[in-house]
Amino acid sequence: MIYWVIVAIWAIVLCSVIYFYVRNPRVFGTTRLLLVVIGIDTLRNIFENVYFGLYFGAQYQVFPAQIIDVLGRPGLLLIPKLMNIAAGCVVLALLLHRWLPLAVRDWKITELRTGKLRTLAAIDPLTGLYNRRQFEHAARAELVRCQRYMRPMSLLLMDIDYFKAINDRFGHEAGDQALKAVAAAIASAKRDSDVLARIGGEEFAVLLPETDKDAGRVFAERVCELVRTCAPAVAGAQLRLTISIGVAEATLRTAGIETLMREADQALYDAKRAGRDRVAVAKPVPQRLAAAAE
Repeated sequence: MIYWVIVAIWAIVLCSVIYFYVRNPRVFGTTRLLLVVIGIDTLRNIFENVYFGLYFGAQYQVFPAQIIDVLGRPGLLLIPKLMNIAAGCVVLALLLHRWLPLAVRDWKITELRTGKLRTLAAIDPLTGLYNRRQFEHAARAELVRCQRYMRPMSLLLMDIDYFKAINDRFGHEAGDQALKAVAAAIASAKRDSDVLARIGGEEFAVLLPETDKDAGRVFAERVCELVRTCAPAVAGAQLRLTISIGVAEATLRTAGIETLMREADQALYDAKRAGRDRVAVAKPVPQRLAAAAE
């Protein structure tokens, strides 16, 4: 009875494997191979337990006694063991030559796709620069570092002047070309340690570690010059590109990267109000309050 209970269990396993295999013809490759391995082992188990179920069933007179004479021969008793060996060799061959290599390949493909998804989540597709989320993530870490070790750090917010007029006059394709040209100009000026991102439609941000506001202003002036000379030609006409930049320096009192970005944004507003195509440095808080009072 024990043998027949085992046969019933393995028969259920085999039916489940066949059902899953048929109902999911496009299932993951390594899973299909694993089902094949389980199916081979299941068939081996069913054959072995049916063999000995018949043999011992005949011993207890459940089946005809002639079965003992047939299945009890030494040569036939070796068949279940030979099937064990054959099934083991087939399973081992499938594992070593198919399942494991496929599993490794699938894992590599998954890792590659995951890496691409991370890149897509961090990179602006038009300019190839970091997007706002990735920039803020890097800026927070750098702000913590500069405050911990009392090192200078500046943040620059940049906005292309009259960008809407470019889109309205020449179309969005020209606007995209302008964005790419400005991104390339800024990237050519930055150091490897600087973090550059496109954080909005025509807005860019640069994080400058180990850079105080005076050095940040010098960098910003250089970017303004580069942008003036990077304008692409559209429909036979040369675009006129300029950029306004606000510079803010982090201090030990800077509450967070959002505060620093607000200070740089206020400086950017000052640069635009002063006529655009220029750089403005964020004023200390007391000076800003005094200017607001006036």
